[in-house]
Amino acid sequence: MNVFTEEFLKIDNSKIVKEIREKGFFKFENALTGEFINNIISDVKTADIGLNKNNVAGVYFTHGNQFFLTHMLAASKSFYNYCTNSKVIKFCKEMFGDLFRLKALRYYENFGGQHMQWHTDNRRYEKSKSVETHTTDPGIIFLAYLSDVEDGEFQYIQKSHIWSGQNTHHDYTVDYVNQNYKKDIVGFKGKKGTILIYNSWGVHRAKPTTNTKFVRKTLFFQVEKNINQSEPVLLNAEFLDEVNDDIKMYLGFGKKANNKIYPTTDIYTMPLNKKTFGIIYRWFISRFVLYMPGFLRKKIRNFYKIPSNK
Repeated sequence: MNVFTEEFLKIDNSKIVKEIREKGFFKFENALTGEFINNIISDVKTADIGLNKNNVAGVYFTHGNQFFLTHMLAASKSFYNYCTNSKVIKFCKEMFGDLFRLKALRYYENFGGQHMQWHTDNRRYEKSKSVETHTTDPGIIFLAYLSDVEDGEFQYIQKSHIWSGQNTHHDYTVDYVNQNYKKDIVGFKGKKGTILIYNSWGVHRAKPTTNTKFVRKTLFFQVEKNINQSEPVLLNAEFLDEVNDDIKMYLGFGKKANNKIYPTTDIYTMPLNKKTFGIIYRWFISRFVLYMPGFLRKKIRNFYKIPSNK
């Protein structure tokens, strides 16, 4: 299976690096193959969300306006092939030199009604600290659209990676941005398969939308020059076709993972939406039918699609 299209593979990495260093970002449409996108969507659907499932699964966050599947390296061979692709590794070498590490990764969905604050991603949530800190290490982020994006698109303040490092804070109000950098805001609408690569110090957000039917499906991974910091990585060893020194360094083999996993969730961040309500409702029904006659129990389980071992 090919991850990247021939058109994207032909782009010289030096061109990508130059644009990111000058503007803060690089965009390329039709970068991912349709087969790769379909495989990722299938893997996410298989993982789904899980209540009391002994497996890797997704979570909801921010009052139901985002869905995350953080442990993609445990859930998807296609994602492993994507973020460890030789094109990516060679680009990172040109960007950072010989040392760099995968810091964070996830699949996520943004839903309509979300109002994301302008922010940077050069922040760090260390396990040993109760507050966030920031890093002075250079970093980049790969963002890939897995659905067509005509609303709620990613927005970036051009060249903000140059001046944001002067600040120790990461969040910026809408008023501040509109008063000082409105002319520098760049929006990134695009078809599925579009890739954005941007400097993690740059100020960005998902454009607010009131479209309640809106869903933006996105792949995210972040790489930093610092090899001693990252979020914990869960990895399915079955995915490892080749383990060379670059992969060991990149995935942090033998290194500590000092950062908190993002997002931090529990049962109280889970919304009662259609999907979660359906799971909870079927659970109540499954408990109730235990006290019914066998013939009726079978009919109800079939109707509500409740496995017979529940």
